[in-house]
Amino acid sequence: MSVSQKSWGSETLWGDLQRLSLDARTSLAGLPKWEKPFHIFWLLGPFILLIERSPADAWLSVLALAFAVRSLYQRDGAWLSRMWVRAAFIFWFVCLLSASLSIAPNYALGEAISWFRFPLFAMATVFWLGRDKRLIYAMILSTFLGMMLMSGILVAEVLLDGFKDGRLTWPYGDAVPGNYLAKATMPAFLVCVALAARCDKKFITLIAVAIISATLAVSIFAGERMNLILRIFSGGLAFLLNVKRMFNLIVMMLVLCFSVILVISISPDVYRLAVQFLQRIPLTTDSDYFNLYYGAWSIFTDNVFLGIGTANYRELCSQLTTELANFRCDNHPHNYYIQLLTETGALGFASGMFMIASIVITLVRASCANNQNIVAATAYIVPLGLFFPLQSTADFFGQWNNIFLWSAVALSMAAVNLRAEPGASQR
Repeated sequence: MSVSQKSWGSETLWGDLQRLSLDARTSLAGLPKWEKPFHIFWLLGPFILLIERSPADAWLSVLALAFAVRSLYQRDGAWLSRMWVRAAFIFWFVCLLSASLSIAPNYALGEAISWFRFPLFAMATVFWLGRDKRLIYAMILSTFLGMMLMSGILVAEVLLDGFKDGRLTWPYGDAVPGNYLAKATMPAFLVCVALAARCDKKFITLIAVAIISATLAVSIFAGERMNLILRIFSGGLAFLLNVKRMFNLIVMMLVLCFSVILVISISPDVYRLAVQFLQRIPLTTDSDYFNLYYGAWSIFTDNVFLGIGTANYRELCSQLTTELANFRCDNHPHNYYIQLLTETGALGFASGMFMIASIVITLVRASCANNQNIVAATAYIVPLGLFFPLQSTADFFGQWNNIFLWSAVALSMAAVNLRAEPGASQR
């Protein structure tokens, strides 16, 4: 019996992992010889993302380009008919238009052109690399292992090197490991949460809850406020929507409380996260984010239709806000939607919203059609959380942020390839 006909935790955890591995190898063996290396390369992605920015970008870009070449060679354009794909192309066209008409077109055009490799990678995942559900499950497992490896690396940093101004930096040498945990590994994290909520095997439930609590504790150690909040709220939503038994709920609450107490005892600096979060809520001029958003909004009001050009905020902010008070400039406005308004105007904002909404709606429909499958049931929470408007965010067009973000969105979008099998127990 194949792994697709069994539920996780139905026999033993080790037996489930063996079946996942066997099914993945069987799927890879059936691929054309020239395609097999690309699929293996794709499955290695969560580990490549642990190396550094350039190798991670090369991984994503090579696969996106290979998909484009493959589609042209095979004259396969059927995927272009999907609404979310068309929405992404529409948004890209607006970005190109905004960049070309801006006062600094060279930089903006380069950023706009190169940005499209990220949604193109999502298309490659959905319409090529992740078409076989056995490989989707293998990628979820690979992402889960990446999450556990990153957690182990950060625990080792705490023990061996300590905190650096309340933050952790391994393995990148920069304070972004919480970004990997919150974004790149979100699909696997949510599957683990749903498993903890749904599973009727107490042993499996305890293991899942322990893993969730441990990785959340590591996120606290990492010292990144918004990434921690993103994990808590996305995981909480996944748990509440999937919890079936009081035992699962009680165990989750007890273990989480114990984890918080343990973290506070190890890292008293954790209070800094709460204090800084309250101080930066953008309600008054005392908030640093308020001053940042105010300057970006003022730029938008002077460039309503197409903005100042894709990714041009960092280049033009200081010269466009010379007459303003109570504001500051930065590399980006720290909110996706304010950034879209500022850099691509109302037209870019509307088309960007259309793209994001199309992705979320596509996954909500997949979830409704196959809710018994925990991968499909939780997939829509990934873009919903990553693109949630009421949060401080990284650069919408930035390299590192998009590598983490779109690798997760791409894997979640592959859930549309999971089909409910009548009479079969689904994951």
